[in-house]
Amino acid sequence: MTGNQTEREALAQFEALLGAYGAEPRRWPADRRAAAEALLARSPVALAMKAEAARLDSLIDGAGVEPAPAHLVGRVLAAAPGAAAPKRSWLGGLLRPAAGLAFAALLGLGLGGVISPFAVVTSDMADSDSVMLAIGDVPEVEP
Repeated sequence: MTGNQTEREALAQFEALLGAYGAEPRRWPADRRAAAEALLARSPVALAMKAEAARLDSLIDGAGVEPAPAHLVGRVLAAAPGAAAPKRSWLGGLLRPAAGLAFAALLGLGLGGVISPFAVVTSDMADSDSVMLAIGDVPEVEP
């Protein structure tokens, strides 16, 4: 809202000022307050804009605000950019991967013990001696 602006530009900046800070001049930034008050002194359009902003401020001020639930505040703060990551001890940092590897090893050993009796017979093991070794003695069935 300097001397080189058109009235339209000054009104657009004043509207942005009202949108950001409301109609109360004490809330306006000090470096923009004098120019905004000078615009108000000469422009009926600026006065109307300020009156509309004052009505909106009144509605906002009159609306009750309930505090957010504590669990929600915690979730929002934890998800905020730059939130501190939870601290892990060196033991906790090593314990989880070690437990995962141990579980995988036990699972492999367990499955190996279950699957090995049911070995797959491949085409090069198709002769009867190999089959007998793989699945044991099978009684012959007469047709």
